[in-house]
Amino acid sequence: MQKITPFLWFDGKAEEAAKFYTSIFSNSKITGVTPGPNGTAMSVTFQLEGQDFQFVGAPNRFGIPAFFELHVWAWRDNPNGAYVDWNNNVSCEGQ
Repeated sequence: MQKITPFLWFDGKAEEAAKFYTSIFSNSKITGVTPGPNGTAMSVTFQLEGQDFQFVGAPNRFGIPAFFELHVWAWRDNPNGAYVDWNNNVSCEGQ
């Protein structure tokens, strides 16, 4: 079990965000969805390349601007990398 899990707030869109990220990486999966009172996901846990993440579908109550980056090493000629011609969610500009 990893010791640190990235935990991000998505105002009502946690499941949508998790589906987007898991659509980009072939070795990824949603591992759990906790339903909220209004039909949207309260929280979503998922893995990208073995790394655990948790997204929460509640508003950011602390007023801190949201910022999140995933740095991915991807090469156009790597058949196992994130960039492949069939993946419309990822672009490799300037290549």
